[in-house]
Amino acid sequence: MFEFISAQMISKVLNIPKPTLVKILQNLTHAGIIETKEGKNGGIRIAKPIGKITVLDVFEAMEQEKPLFPSAFSIAAEGRRPSNAQKSLAALLAASEKQMKLVLAKKTIEDILEEMDG
Repeated sequence: MFEFISAQMISKVLNIPKPTLVKILQNLTHAGIIETKEGKNGGIRIAKPIGKITVLDVFEAMEQEKPLFPSAFSIAAEGRRPSNAQKSLAALLAASEKQMKLVLAKKTIEDILEEMDG
C-alpha cells in the first residue's frame, strides 16, 4: 500500500491549483480510488490495489457520467441533410466513445507504472 502524501505536495508536483486539486480529489475519493486521512501523518493515498484501478475508472470518476465526447449539440441549419449529418456524427461519437472505453478499461494504473520503468 502507498503512503499518504499531502495535498500541498501533490499540488506542487503536478502544478495544479489547490482549488482544482480539491475537486479532483473529491471525485477520486467518491469513486473509492483514493482515501484521505487528516492529521500529522495524513494526506491522500490510493485506496485499493493499483492493479484493480483502470484508466477508465479514473476517467469515469472525473467525468461523473458525462460522456467523453459530448454529442448533444444543435446546429443552426435545418432540414433533412443537416439533421442526418447531426445524427451520423452523434452515432460516430457514441461508437468512438464505446471503443475508447473498452481500451481504457484494459489498462490499469499498475500497467502504466510498470511501463514507466521500461
